[in-house]
Amino acid sequence: MSRNISLFSGYNSSENRTTNYCLLVLKTLYEDNPKYLAEVFTDLLGENIGDLVGVSFRQQEKKKNSVPDGLISQQSFTIYIEAKNWDWFYDSQLEAHLKGLDRENPGRKILIALGNFDHSGTDRFRAIKKLCEEKYRKTIIFADLSFENLLTACETLGGLSKNLTDMLADFRQYLTEQDLLSSWEQRLDVINCAGMPQEVIEGNVYICPATSGAYNHSRCKYFGMYRNKMVERVALIEAVVDVESHDIAIVKWKNIKGQDADYIRMARERHEKWRKDDYPTRVFILSHLIETAFHKGTKGGMFGSKRYFDIGALSPKDAQDLAEKLRDKQWPEGSWIITA
Repeated sequence: MSRNISLFSGYNSSENRTTNYCLLVLKTLYEDNPKYLAEVFTDLLGENIGDLVGVSFRQQEKKKNSVPDGLISQQSFTIYIEAKNWDWFYDSQLEAHLKGLDRENPGRKILIALGNFDHSGTDRFRAIKKLCEEKYRKTIIFADLSFENLLTACETLGGLSKNLTDMLADFRQYLTEQDLLSSWEQRLDVINCAGMPQEVIEGNVYICPATSGAYNHSRCKYFGMYRNKMVERVALIEAVVDVESHDIAIVKWKNIKGQDADYIRMARERHEKWRKDDYPTRVFILSHLIETAFHKGTKGGMFGSKRYFDIGALSPKDAQDLAEKLRDKQWPEGSWIITA
């Protein structure tokens, strides 16, 4: 039996409590201002659903048979959320949700798998995405999102009241205590920069296409510049901005506090210098790069364009400290964890 979303949920299952709190946050944002919910889902889904959230007021809008002086309407959209406190989902359950969504009233339909994903951009939902593409002919949007994705999208909203800001701080504390936030602060994103060292070294920037696949980077705290069989330099990733067109740019994430407008300006300046007229483009704004020598000791180069490393055991204080702790270490081929 369904229940209304409540601050006092009464759920015994931690998974149900987590789902309740996630929905409560979204409900509270909507009640404060419908545009907040629209911005959150637009950020998370990469789809502009702003016009679908909330009541629309229009004047003198021409219809098929008349032109009413005033029009108040609300478009239809339905979102199913399947939430897990881990990163394992059952295709059969998601397929059942797709069937249910297909039977819903006409309008935009979205299925979200919300979980404790430590990595994104994998093929774990390949079958579900294929069903959306082929069987449902793209009438249903599917997205796999982490709790970190959801929280970050909410926290980066502009103009939030103190009450909403405090609520999100409490939400972060809850997710942290439940160990539901991804470990991005303990990650090093090592990227093959053999063909682009100049812009990285001179411009403190890494630029790639804003697409999925090899360029769909998970959030990490540090950047590693790889070439000549070693990580030559590391830097703090200050922010990542998707420059989608001449007019549109979106902050994908930011690792240090700052105004979105400032990061967008910096991203556009670097884009203008190094990849002018190349859209859509993902711009990594980097701090000062520190030299190091993290060697790949085995034969052959790096497999793929990027590789993540867990650097939690090194407990780096900053990029300088990380560079010193990585210097002359050997690349662990059989593991992504770097031990002290």
